[in-house]
Amino acid sequence: MTEKPISIVIPAFNQLDYCRACIESLRRVTERAYRLILVDNGSSDGVSEYFDSMEDADVVHTPENLGFPAGSNLGLARAEGHAVLLNSDTLLTPGWLGRLERSLLSAGDLGMVGPMSNSAAGFQQLVGLYLPDQEAVDGFAAELAQWNDGSVRDVNRLVGFCILIRDIVLEKVGLLDESFGIGNYEDDDYATRVRQAGYRLGVAEDCFVFHHGGKTFEGMGLTGERFEALMEENRLRYMEKWDVFLPKPKPSESESEALNLKAREALAAGDAGVAMRFLREAVAKHPTDARNFRDLALLLRDLGKGEMAYQCLVQALRVADELDEISVHLRELGDALNRGDEVAALLAGRGE
Repeated sequence: MTEKPISIVIPAFNQLDYCRACIESLRRVTERAYRLILVDNGSSDGVSEYFDSMEDADVVHTPENLGFPAGSNLGLARAEGHAVLLNSDTLLTPGWLGRLERSLLSAGDLGMVGPMSNSAAGFQQLVGLYLPDQEAVDGFAAELAQWNDGSVRDVNRLVGFCILIRDIVLEKVGLLDESFGIGNYEDDDYATRVRQAGYRLGVAEDCFVFHHGGKTFEGMGLTGERFEALMEENRLRYMEKWDVFLPKPKPSESESEALNLKAREALAAGDAGVAMRFLREAVAKHPTDARNFRDLALLLRDLGKGEMAYQCLVQALRVADELDEISVHLRELGDALNRGDEVAALLAGRGE
């Protein structure tokens, strides 16, 4: 019996290079049978023509940018079977779709699952990853798959950069709420609706999908204060719809995360100086985030600045909630600097 293809819906507004990289990675690594549905959401930079060159894809065009929810809905409305909603600034890894499907089908009441990623708010995010190219992405994904083989974790929300929706759930719950306009919080809203329909949400802990993060918004000029305003508008819309309170993200935290991401992108481009500047700014924005100190320390270490790196790791140790990774780096650097006894004392002071 031939397996029923899984529908993969990719909406896009401009950002041709990211769209091409996404689809090329999908073609290269996806062995599970799928049906590709591409939504050109009013693009003007060649995405339209590129999508039309995909002879085996179902392509939808809109005359203007309808926003992520409405654009996605045009694709989801054509889906058959289980459906993946996938951002165009992602890179797929070997076995990704099979792992998501295995997780989804591991229990009859799982309505929707998502992968782990380098850029996805909440539990799905693995912070501090340095993955400069597809080879590094694939290598990390393979390690994660081995470590967490078959592990599925229950969550209350899933980030919409990559979600696999069970066919009956899509039929019962319907499409995304287009009142969220350009986008943001439509994924929180959909997760709430899925849970209200009696289904659970899960994260496939053995599946990794790389996410550049926010590239469509950047292409639209929605950065900085404009992006924050959009987030706030839709946060309020979500709270009003569901009569709940969602705390507003602290600007220092969100700005720090954005700077950390820019630093990683600079490293991927081979510009260590720019990366260091972004990481120092991130530390200044959010001085209690151990990730920023750790990343700065590892960069300084790689640049041969051992003492400065050591001081950053000591600071990371002081503010960190989880010590495992920081402890490893600190011990290694302490041994290299002949400061093993000092490191042991510092770790003992943190109860390790």
